[in-house]
Amino acid sequence: MGAASYFARDYAEARRKFLAAAKTAGLKVTSFENPARGPAGETLHTDVIRIGSPAATRFVLTNTATHGVEGFCGSGATVGWLRSGEWKRLPRGVAMVMVHAINPHGFAWLRRVTEDNVDLNRNFQDFGKPLPENRAYDELHPVILTERWDDAAAARRAAAFEAFRTKHGAMELQRAISGGQ
Repeated sequence: MGAASYFARDYAEARRKFLAAAKTAGLKVTSFENPARGPAGETLHTDVIRIGSPAATRFVLTNTATHGVEGFCGSGATVGWLRSGEWKRLPRGVAMVMVHAINPHGFAWLRRVTEDNVDLNRNFQDFGKPLPENRAYDELHPVILTERWDDAAAARRAAAFEAFRTKHGAMELQRAISGGQ
């Protein structure tokens, strides 16, 4: 079986491969169900395994699918590493926590963002401090995260983006969107 077998065509297949690799390795998986559903109505999960001594004083944390659509690569690499048995070679005193599909909605729907349109990499906030404002995003929010995803919504989004780009420039449009809510 070659390296291509580690990789999946969709989120559901990637999860099945991860769970199978963990089971074969004898590792316990803790699963957290996402409230959203996938494109085929499937249940979405973030799955976590911990490898190494409970008394470990050093930790390695890995995760896949921070930007959901990028989960395919990380999932395949994780599955390959688990299947290889290399996980058994962690140094003494080191434990590893592996998070599979930290953004399962984005993974399943082939989007960077979560079901709430949050980019986990750019929109992580310390909620103990005042939250930053992004008035430009607020202006575009109704067309970025619409109730319906149809041709009419796409046309409204394209028109709103073009109007914003004309008024403020392409870089400001990019900042408004990627800066998030």
